[in-house]
Amino acid sequence: MPDRDNLWDVAAALAIVGAAILAWLLLMPPSAHAQLAVTDPPVEGNTAETWKAVDALGKTAIDIDTQSTAISGSVTTGGGGGDYQPNAAYISSLDQELFSGVNAQNFGDEFPGWEALPPDSTSAVSIPLVTTVMGTYGQALATAQSQMNELEGEDFSAIEQTSATATALLTATQTNTEAVLAVEQELQLTRQLLATLITVEATKAGEELNERAQEGATNAMSFNLGEAP
Repeated sequence: MPDRDNLWDVAAALAIVGAAILAWLLLMPPSAHAQLAVTDPPVEGNTAETWKAVDALGKTAIDIDTQSTAISGSVTTGGGGGDYQPNAAYISSLDQELFSGVNAQNFGDEFPGWEALPPDSTSAVSIPLVTTVMGTYGQALATAQSQMNELEGEDFSAIEQTSATATALLTATQTNTEAVLAVEQELQLTRQLLATLITVEATKAGEELNERAQEGATNAMSFNLGEAP
């Protein structure tokens, strides 16, 4: 059996080791204590932050999908078209009436130029020519009057209303196309009026020059004993 002296020696050694451990713990910095004291709360805090991030990403994905759907609907939702109606038939009817008198096809026959009048020129030439020329002038006036009546009935309020209330991109684009077509129709009518004016001016100038030319040719033949000079 160990004697008392040995027991005291062991107890003294244990006391010294315990004191050394205690002193080491007291000398360690607080951060080292925190590293050693690992508990559950930090882990729980990290988990909560992770779920918050996941929830935010989910809401962002829903917002993006909603915006994408709205953009897609704006591009595919129409309703601004359909007001345009071609006016080709109307212009064609004006032209047919106008060119029923003097036109490019009969201009040379109506106004032959330097050609002596026949003995019965009053009945054979003058009366029919007057009728044709007056018909051209009358149709020019009818064309102007018809276009003025059409102008009084023009109404672009439907295009303006659609443009003012359009919320979809495609609807606004179609409305703008309708407005451009309306301007184009006005240009077509303007061109038709310009053609009418040219017809009247060409008829008037042709008639005046032809009258002088035929008078000169008739006088020259008379002075040349009935022979064409």
